[in-house]
This record gives sequence, structure tokens and C-alpha cells, in this order.
Amino acid sequence: MKRSEFVKTEGGRLLMRWADAAMRCFEVPNEKLPEKYRDNRTDAVSLATLRKKCQAEDELCSNYEHEKREKARRVEIYRKQVDNGEEISYVPYY
Repeated sequence: MKRSEFVKTEGGRLLMRWADAAMRCFEVPNEKLPEKYRDNRTDAVSLATLRKKCQAEDELCSNYEHEKREKARRVEIYRKQVDNGEEISYVPYY
């Protein structure tokens, strides 16, 4: 059974709720964290909060990487059009 299928079961949902509760129980002191992960309102940051920040950061990076690959793909198509003496035609974004 794949992980995505397990999460849809009752046992999977219970396990995910338990994992989320456990992540909220553990905290990391601010002085052990880089500045961008610190919470200056308190002395420590929960693992759940750190996980959310990391996931948001990963999402931004993956979007940036996708945009970068897409731009390179389109530039290559435009370069080939120019090299072949063709008029540059719009390439739709994927």
C-alpha cells in the first residue's frame, strides 16, 4: 500500500493526527535556530511550526525551479526559431 493510500484510511488519519500532536509537544530553543526560523515572541519554536515553515520554503523553491526550467525550455524554442529564420511565435506556458 502506498503512503498516499494509507493516509486515506482511518488508521492513517489517526497516525497523522498523533504525529501532528507529537510535533506540537517538542520545542527547539530560539538560540539553536537560524534567524529566519526563530519566534521572538517566545523562547522556543515547536517542531510543527518549523515543519510548516520548511514546507512553505520548499514549495517556493520548487515553484522557482519549475519557472526556471520552463523559461529555459521556451528560450531554447525561440532560439531554434530564430536560427531557422522563422518568425518568433508564442509558446504557451505549461
